[in-house]
Amino acid sequence: MNDIASPTKDRMLLVDTDVHHSYHDKSDLYPYLTKYNAQRFAEYGLGVDSSYANNGGVLGRRADVLEASKSVHTGAATRDVAGAREQLLDAYNIDIAILTGGIGPAASAIMDADYANALCRAFNDYSMEHWIAKDSRFRYAIHINAQDPQGAVEEIERLGSHPAVCSVMLGCGSPRPFGHRQYHPIYEACVRHNLAVSLHFSNEGKGINPPPSAAGFPSYYIEGRQLRSSYYLVHVSSFIFEGVFEKFPTLRIGMLEAGFAWLAPAMWKMDLDWKGLRRQTPWVKKLPSQYIKEHIRFATQPMEEPDHPDALKHLIEWIDGDKLLMFATDYPHWDWDDPTQTFAGYPEEMRRRIFSSNAIETYNLTLPPVAKVA
Repeated sequence: MNDIASPTKDRMLLVDTDVHHSYHDKSDLYPYLTKYNAQRFAEYGLGVDSSYANNGGVLGRRADVLEASKSVHTGAATRDVAGAREQLLDAYNIDIAILTGGIGPAASAIMDADYANALCRAFNDYSMEHWIAKDSRFRYAIHINAQDPQGAVEEIERLGSHPAVCSVMLGCGSPRPFGHRQYHPIYEACVRHNLAVSLHFSNEGKGINPPPSAAGFPSYYIEGRQLRSSYYLVHVSSFIFEGVFEKFPTLRIGMLEAGFAWLAPAMWKMDLDWKGLRRQTPWVKKLPSQYIKEHIRFATQPMEEPDHPDALKHLIEWIDGDKLLMFATDYPHWDWDDPTQTFAGYPEEMRRRIFSSNAIETYNLTLPPVAKVA
């Protein structure tokens, strides 16, 4: 655990746990791929579409929209390092920004594991050279093909010791919940390198992944948004009841772009059900809510906004949110959160924990003495 003080007494340290980055064009990844895979990527791409960008999930890139918005918050990911620096890091005094964008979740939905592994490796190398090397405030959640644990471990071993790497990225879309034992080698490698796991909704119902709901596929993007908490709940339950935290007692998990209003009733129900059904999972030694409080943190964006402000305060109290929540802008998505407006008027110590301390502890972050720009 790091003890990082605020850079100044009157300015709050600010860690952004969810910044979506990408490449400009597919050709940017060609130098990091074999000739065959570069040609395959040029002709066929990933072979699966991102569920976020599908059916209304991004604001759009029409000239009139761009002119009206006067910002780069117009897509599923930012391709511009300079724009991210100017409009996010510098504009809001972000001290650390964790880069979470990329192709790992989509690659994990590809049937061809070798191709998926190659794409993850290429995107990681591109990100290290064209993003991480450009600004010392960036940290990185490396992308892996979760459906090939052996290949995923090899990628973690290759990059896990890099000082900017703080996490391993998983997409919620998956043939099996992530507590299942087939994924345990990934967590073992994460623990070995003191890396957290970052979980983000993505590519549910795409490629080899099952439909995004028990009733199949929603028609509209707004319907898909209502399903998101269910993605995270199934993985949280799986981590707990499959015994992941008993097997890996130092493993830390960040749930990104999940919201948190669903968490209180989920913890209440898991605790109650465990008391009646604990014979099925005797390896679960603690209340499920206790495992959550010890191992899992939740990004604030998209933060639920009830009509009465006190309702949100009650939700935060019920989940010990001052300890469980981490700030995220979700830059550059259309519904990104402005750090100057988030939790305005809340107690100072609570804001400091949510804006920095909780993320620092979860991701084992160290603050650059002075932000260096390449």
